[in-house]
Amino acid sequence: MTDSEKLTMLKSLLNISDSTMDDKLGVYLSLSAQEIVNWMYINYAEVPDGAEMPAKYDTMQIYAVIAGLNAEGGENQDKHTENGIVREWHYTDMIEYIRAHVNQIPRVG
Repeated sequence: MTDSEKLTMLKSLLNISDSTMDDKLGVYLSLSAQEIVNWMYINYAEVPDGAEMPAKYDTMQIYAVIAGLNAEGGENQDKHTENGIVREWHYTDMIEYIRAHVNQIPRVG
């Protein structure tokens, strides 16, 4: 899936019809792709040259961005504390979501 297709899908899921958030969403998509690759190679001294995010994580990447955006507001909460009410998110941010859903590549040898 291309970055443009991911952005279109993301905007559709977020019910965004204009381009006012395209830059922000693009940054989130870029950062999430970098985090996915970094997490995959966490057992290595450094990420191998040319390592890219596998296509199998395209959909998960979009949901990770949504989790990150939702943490900015009141959505995706498990709990909330205000006047005796407790607020807590299932995933506190995009990175936590990624680390819960991306498999690390084991280092052999």
